[in-house]
Amino acid sequence: MKKATFELFQRYAWLLCSAAVLLAFLGTRGLNEPDEGRYAEIAREMAQSGDWLVPTLNGFEHFQKPPLIYWLTALSIRVFGANEWAARLPSALAALGTIWLTYLIARRLCSETMARNAALILVSSVEFFALARLLTPDMTLTFWITAAIAAFIHRRHWLFFVAMGLGFLTKGPMAVVVPLSAALAWQITARGTPEVRHLPWGRGTLVVLGVGLSWFIMLSIQSPELLSYFWKYELVQRFASRTHGRSQPWWFFLPVITLALLPWTFFLVKPLRTFWHRWQTGTVSPPQALLAGWAAVPFVILTCSGSKLVTYVLPLLPALAIAIGSSFASTRRVWKIAVPAMACWLLAAINVDHFGPYLARQASVKDLAEALEAEANSEDAILFTCGVRAHGLAFYAEELVSTTKGDADIVLPLAPAQSARVFRNARHCLDTLSTGELAYGIVDQERFASSFKPKGWRALRTEGDFVLITNRDSRSLVQTR
Repeated sequence: MKKATFELFQRYAWLLCSAAVLLAFLGTRGLNEPDEGRYAEIAREMAQSGDWLVPTLNGFEHFQKPPLIYWLTALSIRVFGANEWAARLPSALAALGTIWLTYLIARRLCSETMARNAALILVSSVEFFALARLLTPDMTLTFWITAAIAAFIHRRHWLFFVAMGLGFLTKGPMAVVVPLSAALAWQITARGTPEVRHLPWGRGTLVVLGVGLSWFIMLSIQSPELLSYFWKYELVQRFASRTHGRSQPWWFFLPVITLALLPWTFFLVKPLRTFWHRWQTGTVSPPQALLAGWAAVPFVILTCSGSKLVTYVLPLLPALAIAIGSSFASTRRVWKIAVPAMACWLLAAINVDHFGPYLARQASVKDLAEALEAEANSEDAILFTCGVRAHGLAFYAEELVSTTKGDADIVLPLAPAQSARVFRNARHCLDTLSTGELAYGIVDQERFASSFKPKGWRALRTEGDFVLITNRDSRSLVQTR
């Protein structure tokens, strides 16, 4: 019995290790801005209001992303409370699910040993590890993409289409592009052999559209003006233009993928050389074609896109992990590299708050919110942000705050109660709050020095580029005058 237990532990040690490093210290640091603060606050408001159809950010309707990540995070917050651990739990579980699915795919394509290698390589890759511990839609998207490919490999054809639809409901078209590219590469290579899959493409496409577009259709029926917003601004312009301010040179993803795979980057050379030789000799197998379709074709599409972020390559990492894992003859050497790497990444994750002064506008405002809570009478004061996206303030204060119009992501016309919390610009904010009523807010250091400090506002605490300020002292002068 003991021997069987030990063998079972040895067989799944990679999974236990993955769960330990992904879940450990998940809630010991503050939410980073702007992404984590934004997604956490949307989920908190959804959990509080019970409105699962229309996401709101600081009380304003927010349609920039599909809702699945908000639903999952709101459920976690309802169960575990509004805290960092609960907010990040869906990403960590999605990462763990992605590792398991990568193992299943690699075991079907290669062998048990290669599958363990791939799982360990994936969890110890720096970008995968980092995004598994951050609240963004990217890891959940990667889970659905990997689930779709796993379903294709294991001939679960309807799950293939459902997973793509759920991925689209998480973060849009790449949820369809990546699995479809991988599946078509397999189909072309396996044509005329028993390995070809016979999928119900017509009905399957309807499933993808029905699941993936369901939320968009319901909202567009409710507010017809959103149809143009979804199609033109969030889809066409995001890919084909520089409207969203995320343009980068064409070669941007080359260094990104190089760094994302660390410490395994250089081990990718051997499988790439093997694939190139197979390509030249016309002996590419369906599994090799699938991995190429999974990674290479989406990489080219991302390179051509007008919108580029480092997180966009995350769904490609499982394919590269499988390719690298197949080049190791045993798992022992993989463990020797993976364990120190995971220890380094975990140590960095634990101590990231110490780097707050260097994170600029990516710093957490948790310490500022705690300083605000310690202030006398702060519960009766006006809370605001001016010229910065620091949505963590609303999350930690558990209330809506006033803000400048450019930071509110307003799409639909505002109701009177919403308009009352919106400043036209920074000057309007300063003029409105300098009339004597107690106020606390977050601005950047430059705006504080140039605008608020000369008016008598005082800085209470700084974190990164953020400054917590108050008119507590200056308002007595205003009232005296």
